[in-house]
Amino acid sequence: MAKETKESSRLDTFYKEIGKLPQEIKSKLEQHIDFFEQFSALVNEKALGKSMGFYITPSIEMKNNQPIPNFDKLTFNFLLDDFEKPIQFFDPKLLLGEEFDKHLIEEKKKDQYNQEYATYKFKANESITFQGSSISMLRENCFDSVYDDLKSLGSSFVFEDNRGFISALKSIDIHRNMLLQKFEKYVVVYAGAGSWLRGEKSNDFDVFVVVDDTDVKRMSRMQVKDQLTRIILQMAQEVAQLTGIQVHAQVYLLTDFWDALKDAHPVMFTFLRDGVPFYDRGLYNSWKELLKLGKIRPSPEAIDMHMNVAYQLTDRAKKQLSEIVMTDLYYAVLNPAQAILMLKGFNPTTPKETVKIFKEVLLEKEKVVSQKDVTILEDTIALFKKIEHDRETEVKGKDIDKMLKEADSFLKNMKSMFEEINDEKTKESVLSAYGELLNQMRTLPGYSDISEKEIISVFEREYVISGKLSPIVKKSLTSIVKGKKDFDSGKITTTEVNKVLKDVRVVLAEIKEYRDKAVLSELSKRKLTLSYGENKTCEVFSYGGVVIAIDNVSGDVFEKKENSFEKIEATKDSYVDTSKYASLQLSEELLSQLKELFNSDSIFI
Repeated sequence: MAKETKESSRLDTFYKEIGKLPQEIKSKLEQHIDFFEQFSALVNEKALGKSMGFYITPSIEMKNNQPIPNFDKLTFNFLLDDFEKPIQFFDPKLLLGEEFDKHLIEEKKKDQYNQEYATYKFKANESITFQGSSISMLRENCFDSVYDDLKSLGSSFVFEDNRGFISALKSIDIHRNMLLQKFEKYVVVYAGAGSWLRGEKSNDFDVFVVVDDTDVKRMSRMQVKDQLTRIILQMAQEVAQLTGIQVHAQVYLLTDFWDALKDAHPVMFTFLRDGVPFYDRGLYNSWKELLKLGKIRPSPEAIDMHMNVAYQLTDRAKKQLSEIVMTDLYYAVLNPAQAILMLKGFNPTTPKETVKIFKEVLLEKEKVVSQKDVTILEDTIALFKKIEHDRETEVKGKDIDKMLKEADSFLKNMKSMFEEINDEKTKESVLSAYGELLNQMRTLPGYSDISEKEIISVFEREYVISGKLSPIVKKSLTSIVKGKKDFDSGKITTTEVNKVLKDVRVVLAEIKEYRDKAVLSELSKRKLTLSYGENKTCEVFSYGGVVIAIDNVSGDVFEKKENSFEKIEATKDSYVDTSKYASLQLSEELLSQLKELFNSDSIFI
């Protein structure tokens, strides 16, 4: 199982690529996987750690002047890392030794220039050929403007990629083709740069694109660069979605590139010295050769500029040390000191006042901090003020190191104190919640004079066991009583605190719901809903000693005078104060007046 997992992981890229193919083509490739696996294992063993990986290329046949891939004839390609010891050509006989005759057949052929070359077929399947190349050979071909290997990679399927090199080249070929199809007229150079071109494993694949801007007329050069950069980066994103490899493209205008080269910009020199062209209209190799011959030299102005930059960077470094004190270490010490004081009940104050209260309360009164902590706070604020009033104050690296260690020590002590105080306040919240629960219980009828010792048991008997409240309240009360007992003995934990607070909320919610229902029930006894006419209703009640009638159809409000009801300017919402409701007797006289008001022969409950 472990071996299968390892092999599956190694061939993830291959399975992902062929997964996008039609089933017929996918099946043709899958039937050779075991064969390729065995042979690649042999080649890897013989390569002694120099294997870059393998890729599969279908043969290309022309039909109706169109290149068509033939998946019945495949080439299994191998790439060797020979960067340190370049080889002139790849010979599988030298690599495989005695194993060559077991697997491969050599065939001699001649090209269009009558030059002899060799091809290699597999004995087990002569429709599959084996071809090898190396990093140095690929690089030299690119310098000679021969991009056959790169083009082959673009239409291949990566079988094994030990360092990400093959996938990167495939992505670059796709990106390059997209770019040339749209802007070939303007692209001067498309070249790669970076350690990955030396065969080193990398996730950073940089390419440089130099665009000819010498004939730009319709827009500014900056607009040209912005638009091209946006389009080229968008193409790189599309390639990344397709291959999973992100190509990092740097776009330069030809005029800007040449200026940077004259100014001895290190990036440009590195680009020419170490880069490999994947497309070149003839300028890149010329620049590279001129650089080798020492013909590209920095101007006196560029040399002076580099010297001036050095001084500027030194001054900047010194200022940054001061900024570390001003923006980082100062607040790293001040903020936790103020946080502790706020936790103690003090409002945020000025830095000067903070030092004073910190010293008086935490050092002299409560003795929970050391003199060292006070000194760190005082020295940090003093240095901050000194730099603030004199920006030329020099801060040295050793000062930063010392302050950083002191800030770490100070913060560690404040954090420990913060957690301790916070823990105490959390536990004390149990007492507050318990007191609130007792207060709410004492608002219930007949509970105002019951002692704290008996009130919970009486409440449980009359409201929980009787069924007036939900059974969950009994469980919550048991938890609350235990939590209060543990708090009194100093054994309560943070987890138990949170549970007690939750249970108190449950009981309080049940009491409120019960009280609301009781109020509504009492209100319903004092407020009559009567029916009249066809599906019409009205409400009648005594409010503040006055009988009120509300028509639920129209929303009109009527007030009873001596012998009849009169309409008044009021709404239903005007009668929400339940304390003003009084008992109402539905007499014959009142019914007669209501019939007259609503012009109805009958009114009933």
